[in-house]
Amino acid sequence: MRFALFPALLLMTACAPTLTVQSTRTPALNVQGAAPDVVILSVAGRCGVPCVAPRDNWAYLGSRGTVDRVAQEFEAAGMSVQAANYASSPLSEFTSGLTGTPQRGYAALLHDLDALRATWGADAPRLVLLGHSQGVAWLHQLTRDRPDVPFAAQIDLDGICLGWKTDFGPLIRTTDPFSPLSACDTLTVAGQRVNGKDVVWPNVARGIEVQSKRLPRRGAANGFAVNYLFEVEGNVRLDGTTRGLTRFVSPREDHSAVTYPGSDAMTWVAGQVRALTQDWTQGTHTP
Repeated sequence: MRFALFPALLLMTACAPTLTVQSTRTPALNVQGAAPDVVILSVAGRCGVPCVAPRDNWAYLGSRGTVDRVAQEFEAAGMSVQAANYASSPLSEFTSGLTGTPQRGYAALLHDLDALRATWGADAPRLVLLGHSQGVAWLHQLTRDRPDVPFAAQIDLDGICLGWKTDFGPLIRTTDPFSPLSACDTLTVAGQRVNGKDVVWPNVARGIEVQSKRLPRRGAANGFAVNYLFEVEGNVRLDGTTRGLTRFVSPREDHSAVTYPGSDAMTWVAGQVRALTQDWTQGTHTP
């Protein structure tokens, strides 16, 4: 019985969202208007039990306030911000069975990115990526799919590939090596095998990574004392270095807890973003 319960507990902590959908304070992406200074593109992860992934996945990073927490740092530096939030799915649109609300997936993300680049051209805003769990894999795939697009920062919150091919295999028809189905495959980087979700591509200027706790510990405002799912590999560049990459391992927060706006993890992320805005406003570049 102990072993039968483990998979259920693992899924329970995977990406368990609150089911109350809240509106995001940050203005939504609007390519019909003037370009903001910054656009945040967020992708959430796998839904937690009771749910059926990927059918029930939803864009909880907007609802939870995670996106707003990042946006606040840009706004505090006098920058205008818009955001678009996506669910973990290859589909353009679907309805989450868990929340009963319309959701947009990776195909919609690609469309939106191409639209804002085509519309705003040279005035295109700085692009900041924010992903949690499976959402991290989607966003690393995005930077690989659009190598000509510069991304100012990529924020990874405990990237996990749990259920990737079983969830999305029936929805992704192509088996091309560059298809999203291969997003969690390993690549050879500086002679080492590295999961694709851990490779920060050259078109990403800054990588900001959070990993959840390894050992049981109480004291966090959210989550469980025991963390059944956590990232262990750090991000690397294609040359095997960690140039422009920073990482924080939260000592007391589990896989879901790291996403909450008041968490230790998001407080650290906010500090990283604050330093990044100072680089921008002072005209310096973080290598």
